[in-house]
Amino acid sequence: MRSFIAVLRGPDHVFEFVNSAHRAAFGDRDLIGRTRSEVFPELDHQGLADAPQKAFRTGEPIFVRDKSVRLDWSPAGQPLQRRLDVSYEPMRDARGNVCGLFVQGRDVTTIGAHTLEQRALSQGLDILSDAELLTLFLYHGTLDTDSADRAEHLLRRFGTLRGVLSASMPSLQQIVPAKQSTAAQSVPTSAALHLKLARELGRRVLFKKIAARPILASSSAVRTYLHGLLEAEPREKFLVVFLDSSHRLIALETMAEGTIGHAAVYTREVIRRAVELSASGMILVHNHPSGSEKISKADVGVTTQIARAAAVLDIELIDHLVVAGPKVIGFVERGLLPLSSARR
Repeated sequence: MRSFIAVLRGPDHVFEFVNSAHRAAFGDRDLIGRTRSEVFPELDHQGLADAPQKAFRTGEPIFVRDKSVRLDWSPAGQPLQRRLDVSYEPMRDARGNVCGLFVQGRDVTTIGAHTLEQRALSQGLDILSDAELLTLFLYHGTLDTDSADRAEHLLRRFGTLRGVLSASMPSLQQIVPAKQSTAAQSVPTSAALHLKLARELGRRVLFKKIAARPILASSSAVRTYLHGLLEAEPREKFLVVFLDSSHRLIALETMAEGTIGHAAVYTREVIRRAVELSASGMILVHNHPSGSEKISKADVGVTTQIARAAAVLDIELIDHLVVAGPKVIGFVERGLLPLSSARR
């Protein structure tokens, strides 16, 4: 796979610049100073003329995905039949008028050729290890041959797949390889974004499952969701699950974020938000990044304060859950929930 760029000037799309990857992928063809239609007439005949014309006319970026084309001529070693991803980004002059196009593309002809893809297609994704699954995911995000190295570095730094998916964009882009490795020291922005998208898709699927039923009727699903949401968080977070009178989910909101071992929680903010949402019940949630299962005096104190304030407004405090390592611990099961907080 080769990524390439070019600059086209004017409504006739005259080549002003191409990079070496463009020349290697498509040949020189005496490009500079000639119009796109002169250089690549076969591409225009296959529907690739409309996109740059529209981008120049409207001033809006245009994207062409997985477009199958056949070249009349190709450099040695390059196939005539190609699949291309191409974007056309309008450029503007000092007056704000569109004066040309910045073209970025990549040849995606070889997608499907990765050895892990062949194994997955023939035997199923479940046979791949975590490292192999992450390698294949990164490869599809960037078509980068260093995907296996990047996957190894990510798992080494963040420990698990969940840790990788929970990592922030900046931290994903700052992985440090082993000294003997020559691999790049970061994950490309596109790959990092793909990882964050994967986590968000999974989060929404799980969220839909718990939102459709009364919380207390699906407590195991709730705990699974909250565990996945908070286990790999490097800092303490304090969340509140707001419920209606039938114990159905109204909202799940982060009320405080803090250091590795502390998040400042303000009772008045929790209660104010419950009133705004017309909530009849609440479940408090926070995580222990250290993995400690010990419930601190501070944890109990905050719970007691919120429980007392909620009781005044007839809002039920159902439980306080703590995500600690592989476990989700409940105040109810440990007999720590103030008796006045729940309707009995």
